[in-house]
Amino acid sequence: MVRHLAVAAAIAGAALSARGSAQAPAPRANLTGTVVAVNQQSDTVTLIDLKTMTAYRHVAVVGGPHEAAVSPDGRLVLVTNYNKQGVGQQKTLSLLALPSGDTVKTIDLGEYRAPHDVRWVDGSRVVVTAEGSQALLLVNVTSGAIERVFTTGLAVSHMLALSADRTRLYCSNMRDGSVSAFDFQTGAKIKDVKTGKECEGVGVTPDGRWVWAGNRAEDSISIIDTRSLDVVKRIASPGFPYRVQFTPDGTRALVPHAQASSLVVADVATQTLMKSIPLGLTKVARPETAGVFPHPDNRHAFVTVRNDNSVLVLDLVSGQTLARVEVQASPDGVAYSPVQR
Repeated sequence: MVRHLAVAAAIAGAALSARGSAQAPAPRANLTGTVVAVNQQSDTVTLIDLKTMTAYRHVAVVGGPHEAAVSPDGRLVLVTNYNKQGVGQQKTLSLLALPSGDTVKTIDLGEYRAPHDVRWVDGSRVVVTAEGSQALLLVNVTSGAIERVFTTGLAVSHMLALSADRTRLYCSNMRDGSVSAFDFQTGAKIKDVKTGKECEGVGVTPDGRWVWAGNRAEDSISIIDTRSLDVVKRIASPGFPYRVQFTPDGTRALVPHAQASSLVVADVATQTLMKSIPLGLTKVARPETAGVFPHPDNRHAFVTVRNDNSVLVLDLVSGQTLARVEVQASPDGVAYSPVQR
């Protein structure tokens, strides 16, 4: 543990040092497609044209949006309306068309409250957390019907991870400091795995072999063996590990650290931290890293910066920030579609 702390501290220090120095002019990213950024405080979703690196539409949604997921064909994005300031827990999902941003429908979840994270299962169904109801829901976006309820029985079941083969579903439980594993086909809970204080970010590797979980209140990342459902390694990672995503090729874990103003990149094979990429081009001194989503090319990633009201394009290899696009108030969730405007 001491060795891990030393390594993590060195990485964090390098990030702070790099952020304090002038960044060389960034090369053009030469990307196409659409990035979706969810703005919590403005109750909007911003659509970004990657080819021109411009925000071309801000779409109003029901309220208190937090996360978004793009459909397998890239033509739809589903946004969770979670908790509206001054109003309270919400109970709807907003379905938008891409690249236009037009609202297709609003799905009412009835008795289920505070939908937060979301993943597409196939072209017509999603799984979503209902944090206020201690449940996860399988929702048919065509009919609006709730087809299955996964009961967590734990408070603040916040983020989701769905295995690529659609056999396992995982969620983080912040108050319990754990990850729950479900049989996705039957809905049965398999096990609650204790990870660490305020477990929030959670992701499963593309091959389904490992689950990584960020314990934000104790600055650590827990790695779970999905065969035994035991924590097999814990990595010290200072700076409030907030989310977990994997590059499509499964080689790297991407973990935004909200209080370290950086994106940590880890090697999946060796289960070690590789680098901490400082956020450049921001208009604030200490940018608050929020959501992350990898580009299919395995080299670029999109990061939201809550207190900078921006989305950044990062080069995971060089560590450069290639572009900054202004969005609206307090962006958090972010997603990508290959569909070009």
